[in-house]
Formats: sequence, C-alpha cells, structure tokens
Amino acid sequence: MVKRSPLVGRAAERAGLLDALARCRAGEGGLVLVSGDAGSGKSRLVAEALADWNGAVLYGAAAPGAGAYAPLGDALRGAPGDARGAAGDLSGAAADVPGGPAADPSAPLDTVARTLRDLARRRPAVVVLEDLHWAGAAAVELLPALAAALADEPLLLLGTYRGEELSRGHPVRHLRTALRRTGRLVEFALPPLTAEETGELLTGLLGKPPSPTLVSAVHRRAEGLPFYVEELTAALRETGGLRDTGERLDLAGDSELPVPESVLDAVLVRTAGLRERHGEAVELAAVLGVRVDLPTLAELVAPPDVDRLLDSGLLTESHRDPGTAEFRHALVRDALYRSVPWGRRRRHHQVLAECLAARGAPPEAVAEHWIAAHEPGRARPLLLAAAERHCAVHAYRDAAALVRRALGVWPEDADPAGRLAALEHLADCAELCGERESAVAVWADVARLRQSTGDLAAAGTAYRRLANSAGLLGDWPRSADARESAADAYAAAGVRGEAAVERLALADQLKSAAWHSKALDQAVAAAEDAEAAARTDLRARALALQGSLLSALGDGPRGVEVARSGLALALAGEPPEATGEAYYELGEALAYAADYGAAADAIDSALELCRAHGVTELAQVCFTCVSPVVRLMGDWDRSLAICGEVLGDDATPQVLRMVAEEESGLITVLRGDRRRARAPLRRSAAFGRSHEIFGMEVGATWGLAMVADLDDDEATARRTVSAMLERCLLKEEWHYSLPGLRWAATYLAERRDGEGLAQCHRCSRPPRRATARPRSWRPSPTRAASWPSPTVTRRGRPATSAGRWTSCTTSARRSSGRSASCAGASRWRAAATGRARSPR
Repeated sequence: MVKRSPLVGRAAERAGLLDALARCRAGEGGLVLVSGDAGSGKSRLVAEALADWNGAVLYGAAAPGAGAYAPLGDALRGAPGDARGAAGDLSGAAADVPGGPAADPSAPLDTVARTLRDLARRRPAVVVLEDLHWAGAAAVELLPALAAALADEPLLLLGTYRGEELSRGHPVRHLRTALRRTGRLVEFALPPLTAEETGELLTGLLGKPPSPTLVSAVHRRAEGLPFYVEELTAALRETGGLRDTGERLDLAGDSELPVPESVLDAVLVRTAGLRERHGEAVELAAVLGVRVDLPTLAELVAPPDVDRLLDSGLLTESHRDPGTAEFRHALVRDALYRSVPWGRRRRHHQVLAECLAARGAPPEAVAEHWIAAHEPGRARPLLLAAAERHCAVHAYRDAAALVRRALGVWPEDADPAGRLAALEHLADCAELCGERESAVAVWADVARLRQSTGDLAAAGTAYRRLANSAGLLGDWPRSADARESAADAYAAAGVRGEAAVERLALADQLKSAAWHSKALDQAVAAAEDAEAAARTDLRARALALQGSLLSALGDGPRGVEVARSGLALALAGEPPEATGEAYYELGEALAYAADYGAAADAIDSALELCRAHGVTELAQVCFTCVSPVVRLMGDWDRSLAICGEVLGDDATPQVLRMVAEEESGLITVLRGDRRRARAPLRRSAAFGRSHEIFGMEVGATWGLAMVADLDDDEATARRTVSAMLERCLLKEEWHYSLPGLRWAATYLAERRDGEGLAQCHRCSRPPRRATARPRSWRPSPTRAASWPSPTVTRRGRPATSAGRWTSCTTSARRSSGRSASCAGASRWRAAATGRARSPR
C-alpha cells in the first residue's frame, strides 16, 4: 500500500511560511503567495505549515464559473455566524454587498476588511485562498488593498496559484506588480523536485529505497512534480509494476515500459475498476468540475454510485460547504474529463446545464456547460445575465470579460440589435474598470454601427461617450473629433439641446488648447442650437463663453459686453451652476481686457454662488484660480497660501493640483528659489502638454527656462526657450504667453540671437482673426499698460524702479481669473467626473 506522501524538498518554503505565521501571531498581517505548477505541492505545503496553528483558519477556493468575489466569498462563509451575516455572500448577486446595487464601489473592500478585522481581533486568523489562477479580477484586485488595510492586524492572507496558468493580462500578474511596487510582495515559488528529492519521496511512499533505475524513470516521467510522483508510484504498485529485490524496489521486468506515460495514464490505471462499475457517475462528476455539487449528481445517477465515489476517495466531501465535494486533486479531474469521449461529454454538458438551471444555479455556471455543449445561443443570455450580476457588486472587469465571451460566440448576423446593446454594455464596463483603450475602441464601433442604422440620436450618445473615454485616455485629437461628431449627430437627429451641450464641451477643449477661433465658432453654433432647443441655460453659457473668447481674440470691449449678456440671461432664473459658469467666463473676459480688479470680483462672485448652492466642483475651480488673480494684483503670499491649501487637500482633483503646482512653482522661481520650483514646474509642464492645457504648459515651461538660467545651465535654458517658442508658434494665444516671451526676448537679445528674437516677435503678434473688430485694431492703452514692463530682468526678478506693478505684470500670463490652465481645469474636472457640459 502506498503511504501518505512526506513533504520533500520544501524545507525553506515551509520555514518561510512558519515565519509569516509567527509574525501574524504577533500582530503583523499581510499577504503571502505560494506559486508552482499543477501538482507541485502548494496545498500540501500550506497544510503542513498550518498543522500546528492554533488560531482561526478560513478557506476559500476559486473555480471556473464561480461568482464575482470567489474565493473570498467562500472563505467568509466559513467565518463565525455573526461575521457571515456582516459580510454576506460576496460570490453571488446584488445582495452580496450591503446596500445592494447602488452601494458605493468601495463597499466590497470595506465589508471584507471590517469582517476580517473583527475576526482577527478575537484570535489570530489565516485566510487561505486557493487556486487564484481561476479567480476573477474583482477578488484578486481586492487583495492588495485588503492586505494594506489589515497590515497591523493579526490576520494573514495566504494565496496559492498555478504559475503556468497565468495569461499575460491575468489579474494575478497585476497583483504581483502592485505588491512589488509597494514592497509588499512575499512569494514562495515551488520548483520541481530534483532527482535526489524524487528518490526521497519514493522512499517515503513505498517504505523502502527505490533503485536508481526506478528513481530515474519516475523522475523523468513526473518532471519533478510531487503529485505526478504519487500517481505514477500508486499506478505501478497497483498494476504489479514493481518488484522487491531485497534491499530496494525496482521496476518489474527489464525495461521502463511499465511506468505510465503520463499522469493521465496513471489516473486511468488507478480508476479503471471504479470507471468500469460506476462509469456514468465518474464521467458526470468530472464534467461537473473540480467542485462537484452532490445533490445535482444524485439527481442524475443512483445515490449508491455517488456514495461509492466518496468511499473510494476519488471525491472528498467538503466540511466547509456541505453538499459539495472535490476531487482529490484538480489534475485527477482533468485526466478523467479528457478521457470522456467527445460525444458523451457534450451530452453530459447538455444534461447538466438543464439540471443546474432548474436548480437555480448561477447563470455563469450554467453558461459554461452550454458553451462546452457547443450551444452558444443558449449560453449568450446567461453570460449577459452574469455580467449584470457582476456589475451589481462593482465587479466591472469580470463583467467585461463575460460580455466579451458572449460577443465571442455571437454571429454578427444574429440579433444585431441585441449584439449592439451588448457592445454598449461592454463599453460601459470597460470605462468603469479603467480599461480606457478598450472603452475607446468599443465606443468607436458602437458609434459607427448606430450611425449606419440611422439612429442618429444614439450615435450622438456613443460619440459623446467616445469623446469622454478618449479624453480620459489623453487622446485629445480623437476626443475633439468625437465631440464634434456627437454634436453633428445630435443636430441631425433634431436633438438640438444635446448638440449645444457637445459644442460647449468642444469649445472648452479648443479654448484650453489655445485654438480660440475654432472655439468661438463652436460657441456661436452652441448658442444657435440652444436657442432652437429653448435651452436658456445653455444659451447663457454659450454667450458667456463667446464673450471670453472674443476678449481673448483681442476684442475686449465687445467680449465683456457679450459675456455680461450671458450672465444677465443666467441671472434671470437659470440653475446656480449655469450662473456660476457665466460669472466665471465674465471674469476671463475681463482679465483678457486687462481689468483685473473686475475680473477678481467676478471670480469671487462665482465662488460665493457655488459655495452657497453646493456646486462643489466649480467652487474648487474658482478657489484654485483665485490664486493667479491675486498674484497679478501683487499679493504673491496670498497666492501661495491658496496653492498650499489646494495641495493640502487630498480631495483636490489632479488638474487643480497641477494648476496650484504651476502657480506656486512660478512664484517660487520668480523669487529666485530654483531648487523648490523645479519639480512642480516639471510636473505641471508635462501635464499641461499631455492634456492640451496650453496656459499651464507655457507658464511652467517659462518657469523651467528660468530655473535653467539660474542654474547657469546654458544648454538646457536655450533648449527650453526654443521648445516654448515652437509651441507658441503653433497656438492662437498671445496674452498668457507674453510674460514668458518677454523674458525669452531679453534672454535671446543678451546673446545677440536675432533669429530667436524674430521668432519671439512672431509669437507675440495679435491673432489674425478679426472677429467683431476692424482691421486697424490695436491694443487699447489699458491692455498695453498691462503688458510686462521692459524693466523686468531676464532673471525673473523685478527691477527696483518698476515697483510692485512690474512684479505682478511679469506674471501676466495668468492674467485671467481662471487663466488658460484653469480653463483646462474646468474641462478636465468635467471629464473626470463624467458630469460636464457633456454628460455621459
């Protein structure tokens, strides 16, 4: 008789696990991974390490077709009764998470962390999560945050997985990367046994030393995997393939042929008698999967057959989940499944699918059997239903995978409307789980298909979602193109209000990128669409935006006039957000017209209005962008104080943090402190460039040029000035860039760089578009007075003769209440929240 196998070749790994358990007992939790090929002894190693553990142990195992949060849900079902009640069943439907489908996405993490924390504070605990290679993304992605949340608790998460089962994008790979990045990756990878270790294992199994021939044959066939060694040894013993030579055991006969060719052969040899007497029960159990639902099996075969599978040891009933049994090893199930002829296997899957559906099994479990039965038409609705269930518990990545599987078995000519709806669901899931490239690609397909069917309103919505996804991905040109397509589609469908929404959003994008003429065209068209739709709120916004753009294009008086008309329209009874934005745009128009005091008043009015009516996001923008206004008025200390408050608030959106970093970095270098200015200016310059927020980009680039000059780094300074000039030549903006251009002109003149000076002159010319002004237009005396004083030194420090006014005009790039970078803040605030002028 073959004995229970000893643990061989795992001394170092066992010692590592025992050390982790000792730390857990002392109050230091964490996550430990055990990896290895199938049959390498992962479960056995964990069992041996936990043999003397006197704390709580929870077990969970993932399986194909399991619920969203398996194996965490399985583990929590093994917790004490009150803990189970708190956690719910995380592996099933919407009721899995307290609060149901509308619960916050962080609910699963909070629920599991709270439950396990309560458990660990009663006694040290270990949560064993087996077969993570079969787990869904929702469960795996929860583990790093869960380990961090419980790091100071006496609770250890212990996960096992097969390394060879991981695809390139498998969630476990991302898990390991996330843990490695934070220095929390603790993993024990089990290598194959050496020939000597295989001999030691054989000795323990057989009770007598094996011959070198037997060791060599088994080691070669088993490839150093302990489970294979066990199965091959048992098969040899049961078939008389061994002979006792007195001191050793050797192969019977003169050749190695008695050794089974593979573990499949070994399993078939060992189960030959059982399969002959209870063949249908064995086959149905193998087709059911690694975890066998015993009541389902008992419906299809005689109960004594089920008992025989359990008595033989082929199946082991789970003490954690009554009514469920498991094969003694997943490889045993795999071998038996592969031995079932294809025709019978298909029929078994059909029978099991119908039986499981009648018993109310989860749709993903039923769908797996219909797919294996080659009936995709019956699997598709179940996969989509499973995706809905996963979405209800915020498992969006797993939901996306389920929809992809449904689409993968969905012929293009079958139910095209349903297929298109599934594509939209996939795009939704991809957005929600952060798969932005996928979301962009799928929304592009949806928009094309909607347009081809003539459903222009739906096409407009798809283009809108494409624009939002491309914007979040940082693909500004594609976002702008999609936004314009959305507006055109809505307008063609007669949905003029939505067309106005999209044109306003596009105008914001173009304005942020310093394409003011194109932005003005969109704002004018938005006003027309809004008027046609009787949307006074949108018309007020469009007029206010037109005003700031007219002012940016050089017609300050008319720009202020138009912006005021938009504000008046908003004040006549429109929502607070529309009124706040109208105040905001008026502030910009005034700033472009060089009336900085009035601009500050308008921004303050917008801020007060937003705070009074709970328009939080716009209020954040207003508060942040007060900073450049007060700096232009000479109060640099107050500007820095505002920036400090913005940066000190963890809830501040990234774009506003970048505005504050650019503003504070610019003031810091203007005061001569290049060391503290360098990092924030680099970050904000890169952000402005990648997000097409030109005001932020040009201001931060100017600051970096001053940093290099103060460092006496001539090469970097020249390179940075050249890059700034090249970008300015591409843009339709000459007001915010003037301080940097003024400094660059001084810098280049000192070096007698005539070509560079000419380039500065070309960059600083007024825009060519003469909208609403005569060709002979020239800057007004007020505007000219606001330009940087010639007495500013190239080092960025004001000359003493210029006084306080010069110190603020050196920063005239930030001359609007919001400034160009803050204009971008409005757009990206909206994109990040999905609320903007272009709703999802």
